[in-house]
Amino acid sequence: MSSTSTENNNHSSSTAAAAADTAAVVSEFEPTTGRGGGPVDLRPIDQRVPEAMSNYNLPSSAATISTKVQRLHEQFPTFANKSADDLEDLLRFEDLFQAHIDGLEQVQLMRTLEYELREENERLAEVNLSSEEELRKMRENVAELQMFASSLTSRLYELVQEHLDLQKPYSPLLLLQRLKDECREVDGQAEDVAKRFLDKEDKIDSAECEDFVKQYRALRARFHSSESRCRLADAAYRSGSLAGVPLSLDR
Repeated sequence: MSSTSTENNNHSSSTAAAAADTAAVVSEFEPTTGRGGGPVDLRPIDQRVPEAMSNYNLPSSAATISTKVQRLHEQFPTFANKSADDLEDLLRFEDLFQAHIDGLEQVQLMRTLEYELREENERLAEVNLSSEEELRKMRENVAELQMFASSLTSRLYELVQEHLDLQKPYSPLLLLQRLKDECREVDGQAEDVAKRFLDKEDKIDSAECEDFVKQYRALRARFHSSESRCRLADAAYRSGSLAGVPLSLDR
């Protein structure tokens, strides 16, 4: 009988201890109550500090509470290790909250990176300012060289145009035209010689006949030679074998 009562007492004690532990864990999430049972009024805080969690509704499910506690330990370990009083102090006192935030490793790393970035920007600014005079001189030299290069380019275009003007009389098209004119001129000379010989009313002796034949044959031979060269040159020009010289330079 005594053993049974002892077991019941032990069971009641363990149950009370478990209930006390559960109440201690849950009490961190419950709003703090005063003597009259109502919530304790906290001092108004600055907007930069999170709002007091006096109106937080504790989930009824133990699994949900366990999940939230685990998430709190994983994502906010610095807050998870604090008691309810400490959390209320952080919400009540702005300086204490700011000191806690400043002590976070992520914040310290961010400020270290910010400091290094600012130092590097200042160093680069000093380097750029020290090179200002040198850059100004280089800019002036570049402007002078650009003007000189522009003048040389203009002179080059002038010389090329002069060269093209000198080549115009010797272009394939003009030479072909001159060859055609020469061919027509020789043909006209031969026709004039034959007409003058045939229009003579006086008696023509053998010497005049020999001179006419010799002169006419020479003119006709010259005409046929010029005509043959003219046809060959015209065919070559039409086929593109003879490249013409441009009349002007496109800038």
